[in-house]
Amino acid sequence: MIVIDLRKFNKDGCNEFIECIRELRSNELFKLPDLNVDKFSQKFENNVMIDENRSFSDRLDLGEYLFSCFSNNSFSRKKVIGESNLWTWLAYIYFDQICPLDENKKRRIRETARYVCSSDYRNYYRHYIASSYDIYSIHRKERSRLFLYTPLDIHNDFIEQIASRQYLISNKNIVEVANILYWNNDLKCPKKGSQSRNRSGNLRRFVKIIGQLELTYDVYSMTSEEIIELLPKEFDIWKY
Repeated sequence: MIVIDLRKFNKDGCNEFIECIRELRSNELFKLPDLNVDKFSQKFENNVMIDENRSFSDRLDLGEYLFSCFSNNSFSRKKVIGESNLWTWLAYIYFDQICPLDENKKRRIRETARYVCSSDYRNYYRHYIASSYDIYSIHRKERSRLFLYTPLDIHNDFIEQIASRQYLISNKNIVEVANILYWNNDLKCPKKGSQSRNRSGNLRRFVKIIGQLELTYDVYSMTSEEIIELLPKEFDIWKY
């Protein structure tokens, strides 16, 4: 365990981290420099500490850990959720986990939005660290599992289709319905075929149907049971 002060990047730090990511795309041997200096970052408030060597089993574990760190220091979700430079710094700290080396000692560098957090939610939800905390802070463990069951470097379709839409991910009953339909409690993973576009009642159909139902019903004030009752018969196969 190596406990360090929580920090956040300044403008120079964000730009330097972006340059590091660009360098890694062409130079596999590039090593991230020390950006935990005042030129690039500053301590966050209240001297919150994190374990920079902590290994996370999945994104749910990450979200739970960060939620605990902030809650234990009386930091509300509202206080930290918009701190994009904080989330970018955390991506720097846990970079080896959100961009791991494969068996050939190579990294797969994905789009920059996975590592550099945007203040625009159209890209914010793509950030591996920020979205993990965001989802967990709203839904806690049971309802977050559908979105955060993967390793830290995997962005699944449940995040892409539901968490990308604030009006869906912020509604606990709609998220609960998605868990009822698509989560396999026995296997601790999504039900087979739930993310397939070729299956009736799949995830994308669910998002589309919710959009259609809201034209007639106030689905955002309905209970999960009431929402399930409104779903077409094609969803019956996912209810059990």
